Amino acid sequence: MMKRNITLLCTPTTPKRRRLGVSKVKLTQRRDHNFVSPGNVRVNAVDNCDSPPLPCNQVEYLCDSESNSSLSSDIPGSPGVLETCNILDNIENWKSFVDPKSSKDDNVVSTTEDVFDDTFNYNLFKKDHYSEEIKESFNVINQSICNNETLFDTEDSFLLDIRESGIVNNKCEIGEVSSQVNGKSELSNSFYGLPKIARGLFKTYRNIETFYDWQEECLNLKAIKDRQNLIYALPTSGGKTLVAEVLMLREVLIRRKNALFILPFVAIVQEKIWALSPFAIQLDFLVEEYAAGKGHLPPKKRRKKNSIYVATIEKGLALVRNLIELDRLNEIGLIVVDELHLIGESGRGGTLETLLTTVIFANKGIQIVGMSATIGNLPDLATFLQAEVFQRQFRPVELTEYVKLGSVLHRIVWSSNGMELVPDRQLAFNYTEAGCRLDPDMVGGLVSEVVPRDSCLVFCPTKRNCQSVAALLCNMQRSEMSTHRATERIALQSALRAEGSTTDLLRCVRAGVAYHHAGLAADERCLLEQAFRSGVISVLCCTSTLAAGVNLPARRVIVRAPLVGRELISLSSYRQMVGRAGRAGVCDAGESIIICGDQYWPRLRSVFSGGLPPVRSQLQQCVSGLLLSAVALNLAPDIRMLKDLLRYTLMTKTEQTLDIEEVCEDNLRSLLKNGALELVGKMDHTTEDLKNNELKLAVSTLGKAAIKSCLELGVARRFLEDAHKASHGVVLLGSLHLLYLVTPQDAAQVRPDYRHYYSLYSAFDDEAAQTAKILGITERNAIRMMTGKPITNISENVLNRFYLALMLRDLWRLMPVSVVADKYNISRGTVQSVMTSSCSFASSAERLCEEWDSLWPLRALFHELATRLRNCAMPELEHLMELPAVRKARAMQLYRAGYKRVEEIARANVDHLTSSVQHLSRAAAQHLISAARMMLIEKVENLRAEAEDVMEELKI
Repeated sequence: MMKRNITLLCTPTTPKRRRLGVSKVKLTQRRDHNFVSPGNVRVNAVDNCDSPPLPCNQVEYLCDSESNSSLSSDIPGSPGVLETCNILDNIENWKSFVDPKSSKDDNVVSTTEDVFDDTFNYNLFKKDHYSEEIKESFNVINQSICNNETLFDTEDSFLLDIRESGIVNNKCEIGEVSSQVNGKSELSNSFYGLPKIARGLFKTYRNIETFYDWQEECLNLKAIKDRQNLIYALPTSGGKTLVAEVLMLREVLIRRKNALFILPFVAIVQEKIWALSPFAIQLDFLVEEYAAGKGHLPPKKRRKKNSIYVATIEKGLALVRNLIELDRLNEIGLIVVDELHLIGESGRGGTLETLLTTVIFANKGIQIVGMSATIGNLPDLATFLQAEVFQRQFRPVELTEYVKLGSVLHRIVWSSNGMELVPDRQLAFNYTEAGCRLDPDMVGGLVSEVVPRDSCLVFCPTKRNCQSVAALLCNMQRSEMSTHRATERIALQSALRAEGSTTDLLRCVRAGVAYHHAGLAADERCLLEQAFRSGVISVLCCTSTLAAGVNLPARRVIVRAPLVGRELISLSSYRQMVGRAGRAGVCDAGESIIICGDQYWPRLRSVFSGGLPPVRSQLQQCVSGLLLSAVALNLAPDIRMLKDLLRYTLMTKTEQTLDIEEVCEDNLRSLLKNGALELVGKMDHTTEDLKNNELKLAVSTLGKAAIKSCLELGVARRFLEDAHKASHGVVLLGSLHLLYLVTPQDAAQVRPDYRHYYSLYSAFDDEAAQTAKILGITERNAIRMMTGKPITNISENVLNRFYLALMLRDLWRLMPVSVVADKYNISRGTVQSVMTSSCSFASSAERLCEEWDSLWPLRALFHELATRLRNCAMPELEHLMELPAVRKARAMQLYRAGYKRVEEIARANVDHLTSSVQHLSRAAAQHLISAARMMLIEKVENLRAEAEDVMEELKI
């Protein structure tokens, strides 16, 4: 019946409006349910996956197995490709909708446009028909994307759940559970408070059938049932994220509210987008990314579906501020914060505290759930968040910790009294005399005990040390390491060579060893991460940032030295590192070894015995931003309420001696002096005025611009100065002058070689020469660069920023990152970091110009700049690179294979896609198709939101 109806919809003689089902033709399937009825489900085994599911209870991310001979060329940065390897393949309903044979030239986008054209031409003001037709049109489009015959194992309980529960459609069951939750009755017919079908989804996509005891206990806490704030703390790899996911699914499916998931790094945001997307497709909600320049501000207002916003800390703050400004904060029902201990980190910690304080003070009934493994003063944070605390010492895989002192390995035994050492064994490896001199700490021997059978992470203090240890391990490994997975390593070398990797890294990869740090390009890091997950790379030498970043579990973790940079390692950093050893479903046990010399051991023992350090507030660095935004958003319009706001902060809990009134007055005085705030009814102010708690405050144009652009006040002011200068003589011979305006203002960390700078100056074209002249960089300065004399008539910051702008222009001109890095003597990682920062700044600059009337001409220029700068790719590839984890190399492969639009990938056949794109595994191809379809669903929902806004305006 379904197939016959869709065929009718595509009949050429039928008007477009009726073909889309907006009139008489109705689909047999309920429009809010993502699955066809049980009778229409075609059951297939999951034998078309590239590897079988791992036999484990809980696996965060599953990876390709050894059967994937070209694994290194899979989509970079796409964890868990096997999580979705059994979905969205051979979908009859999808094909009948988009196949050219049945639907002519129609595709999802053009079909949507036809809906609008025909409906408006039909009769704009027929109130009885217009609203229903628009809604039905979008429902049909959504169904055609979502309704698929998902491939499940015939023994999977998922299909049985559907049949036994008598579910007719998803909306019905969700509604039943929702009423039960609101009435606080027992959820006897649900899966941990979710619709019963969620059990099959967790089994299929995560290989999880039952939860750990602590997870069940946590999900049934009174604090959760009563919607109180909660902090739960467990060791790394204890399964904390799974609880957060269940809570967010409850929020969007049962309570019909949006959820915000705050994560510390862009890479983790993208991992979570991949992990949640299959659930979103099946359970009819949206997953929206707010990181690295992505995300709508303000977010689209959706009336039919709810969203899980996955955001970095900075983007999360921007999203919350936008919702408050539009009086829409009540659309969010839950905020989950991962790695809550980062609130004590300089920089981002203040931003996170600002976000949480703002939400708590706004008092919109939003539940806040924080999780962490390393918080030493949980009571202080619990008081700040007005939260209950749930703490357990559970780890699914046993971790044995060692410290190496001299040639003896000591086991670390933790107790309530602190730490004890128990001698375990004397290390003795068959080293030659040359080997002893080369590797006195016996790192090579410790690594060789577990590889290549298992994997090993080696944490090093610095980037340079990562590279030197990797080179050492290449020389110290046994012969069997060089023959293990040789074919895949050669393929990995080819992929890395295409990204411009150095010969040192390529040589290491051939031996099954690699290094991973911020100096590598993003594509290189993604390739290495995927190769390590799959076992192609056995040893990864990395810096401490990886411990809190990408999820890379290993059998053994070695901490090369008790240092992070030049500082002694903290207990929290140590716990993050060793927590990577032994993950459920990956290893049956975990080991960690920290190598410590005699000179560091007394201090390290003191650190370990002292327990976890308390988290201290970092808000003092950005109090003025919190106060300014509170006034701008009308949360605290007078001085009394601003002082009350500061009393809600963590700062008052960890800094007991702080005088809040003095802090408030000092920061207000600074904001008034800088022109960001104004006193209502007063032209000037005195110190006594600020002690008047009833005095009203207003935000100036400068303050509004800073808040709107999500920039610090000082950064916004300096940009306005640059923009006003540029408005008197902007160079439009190319993009260089605009690129200069969005380069990082704090470019002090970039130290160009002035002799090299002079050689670049000597080769300037007209655009570069004119821009340099406008900025005050003259031939006199160039001569001083060549002769080594100090330059006094122009600031070093301007010179450094222009150097970066020249670099960005080469990227803009599609010069490869590796070539640009060599040309400007900057690491590839730094090149990409500058590009990302500049892209984000361009978006902020666009919003700032929108608030500043005299700069309106620059706004349009910055809009195009941000879009082009995001990927620095050919215009033909930009659309493809909007797909998650698809970078320039993969986009080029797809384009050359004939997949030039996302719509073409969404309707692709898996077999054809894998045969057309080199080194693309079947699992990765299915994942790519899934991501493309999810992207189209979001497009349809965005158009639905716009249509409903128009309907609301017309009061239809």
